[in-house]
Amino acid sequence: MVKQKRKIAAQLPATNGNDSEGSDYEVEWQVKPTPAKLTKAEQFPLPASVEKKLKKPPGKLNRQDSSSEEDESEDDDEGKLGANGLPTLTTAQIGAILETVKNNKRFVLMVKNLNFTTAKEEIHSHFSQAGTVKGVRIPKFRSSAFAFVEMADPGGFQKAFLLDKSVLDGKKISVNLSESGNKKSVSRIQLLEKKNAEIRKLRKKNKKSSKAAEISLAPDTVSLPARPEPPKDKYLDKPKQKWLTKKEVKVLKRNTSLKAKFKNLSQKGVKA
Repeated sequence: MVKQKRKIAAQLPATNGNDSEGSDYEVEWQVKPTPAKLTKAEQFPLPASVEKKLKKPPGKLNRQDSSSEEDESEDDDEGKLGANGLPTLTTAQIGAILETVKNNKRFVLMVKNLNFTTAKEEIHSHFSQAGTVKGVRIPKFRSSAFAFVEMADPGGFQKAFLLDKSVLDGKKISVNLSESGNKKSVSRIQLLEKKNAEIRKLRKKNKKSSKAAEISLAPDTVSLPARPEPPKDKYLDKPKQKWLTKKEVKVLKRNTSLKAKFKNLSQKGVKA
């Protein structure tokens, strides 16, 4: 029995703790490396144009960069002036523009960038700052929010351009020249666009014009002659008699002497 146990122990393979050596297949152990932490600059890279500008030394900018910066500054200036409002056109400029309009007896403006919920009454009250508004028309079928405002006279039409870039119902509106009539041809629309571009150029030039600077949205104060006073009536306009108070009567009594009292009594026919 002892010999048989020794034979069985000799036949068993020696295991050194690795079960994989005696198994039918081998397993390869792979360890994944931990990824490196990315910096904020690598996570959020800057645009290529900005990186180029940062790499360039200060003071040495290309012409394109300088021109782009100038354009940006001009845009900023335009935005500031637009928020405050550019000066309007002079009376001579308004007259020259109205001569080119088809029906120059009607002073029609096109108001863009409105809210779809803005009512006619709100537009009417907003443009009444410039002058008398003859009418407001909002088209029924429209893809964008716009309206037509007709002013009653050339003065209100001239001042209405000062409301360009003003805020109405929470949005900055743009005021443009338009013409009367429901349907306009493509050529007429293109002509109006050219005229509006000319108007913007003229308004920018008028920054140095004293005549254009005088025109504002403040109402014109007209000095009327003083009204003559109506003739006085001897009964109605008679001054009311002022009665003395008790204190005033006491003071008078103290101040008057006995001689004066006797004189008053004698005048009244009373013997002392």
